[in-house]
Amino acid sequence: MRWALLLLLLAACSAPPRPPEGQGLALVVGYAREEEVERAAEGLSARGVEWLPALKAARLRLPPGLSPEEAQRRLRPLGFRYVEGEGQRDYRPLPEALGVLGASPYAWHLQAVRAEEAWGVSTGAGVKVAVLDTGVDATHPALRGRVAEGLDAATGEPLPVDTDQSQGEVHGTHVAALAVGEGVGVAPGAVLLPVRVFSPEYVGDFQVAQALVWAVDQGAQVINLSFGGSGYSHLLHEAVNYALERLRVVVAAAGNQGSVARFYPAALPGVMAVGAADGQGNPAWFSNRGGWVGVWAPGVRIYSAFPWGGYGLLSGTSMAAPMVSGIAALLKSGRPFLEPFAVRWALKAAPGPDAVAALQASPTQRSSCLYLQVFRGGEGVAGADLTLEGPEVYYAQSDDRGEARFLQIAPGNYLLRVAAPLPEGRRYYEENLTLGPSSCLVPKRILF
Repeated sequence: MRWALLLLLLAACSAPPRPPEGQGLALVVGYAREEEVERAAEGLSARGVEWLPALKAARLRLPPGLSPEEAQRRLRPLGFRYVEGEGQRDYRPLPEALGVLGASPYAWHLQAVRAEEAWGVSTGAGVKVAVLDTGVDATHPALRGRVAEGLDAATGEPLPVDTDQSQGEVHGTHVAALAVGEGVGVAPGAVLLPVRVFSPEYVGDFQVAQALVWAVDQGAQVINLSFGGSGYSHLLHEAVNYALERLRVVVAAAGNQGSVARFYPAALPGVMAVGAADGQGNPAWFSNRGGWVGVWAPGVRIYSAFPWGGYGLLSGTSMAAPMVSGIAALLKSGRPFLEPFAVRWALKAAPGPDAVAALQASPTQRSSCLYLQVFRGGEGVAGADLTLEGPEVYYAQSDDRGEARFLQIAPGNYLLRVAAPLPEGRRYYEENLTLGPSSCLVPKRILF
């Protein structure tokens, strides 16, 4: 049984992502009016349209024989905010050991983040933590009785409580238990809101954005995303902004490629990107790193729950992220209107994630924001690379109208860098900015 489980784990960690079966090729558009999408779908002879009204986004399923490149060429003149393909994202933990063992002697990460000391002040009671992952085994002793009805993002159907919805995948159960599980979780008083976005393959950015909006609307105060990929997505950025506007904390794994390349959704502005640290608090060899990684948490040989009542060790930024989500739940308990920026800043009160120090911190600054518009000859410049370097580092891309919004970011002095793709070649712009709490009330225009 153990060898079979190990082989299954290795397969899950190494298999390349594939588009969801039966969905075929699709494009996602951001619209102003639904009739614009309906006309576009008719013009493309699209096989179907899915809607996400909260974000004014729609997914067009392309007919056979029409390539995404040709479809994008035909859609771009129609005035959509963006037209993009669906990125493929994955989770790739490092399996360390398996076995049905007792939890407490192996949960070194709880001591590392001082979770048990913090429970005298807060256990996360009253907070819902949404974990978008592979689904969880809610019958596991570490999770039983603390899991709310969830969502299968692939079908839109509910995930019943008190059942095993893991589909044989260990990742989601391991991650969820590190956030709220008995004996291994940082916030054992919180409630888990499970959302299955791997079924078993990644369901696609559109359905993940739907699931993120659903989690916010269900009252999740903290949202954990222990997966990602290399492609920037306007849709996921808008879904994250939907959460941030409602003061929800979004935490994401920084990725296990050992690279400085940005990993999404972790690298989106306002998201708490979590890297993996070893037992000495140093960055793990496999963890992605760079200025966009905001927090480091234990991620090497982390002990947590597996489906079917077991426990085992995994390494990865996937494991580090839910510990930070757990600390965020401790902070949000009793303070639901605490800004995501304030939570992020409280986590920096100590050199590493320290639940006690975070609870004792009293952030006094309000968050800042920035609304950018990049224009050339009165028209928006699409696909401009936008970087803010200052108290923290943020990155985004302008949409087809030349716009981008940075929410829940640190106030202070920044260097804004813009790299705009223009017909005559790439053009660059730099400017020093001072951002205060009202910086996005008036758009900042960059003219080329």
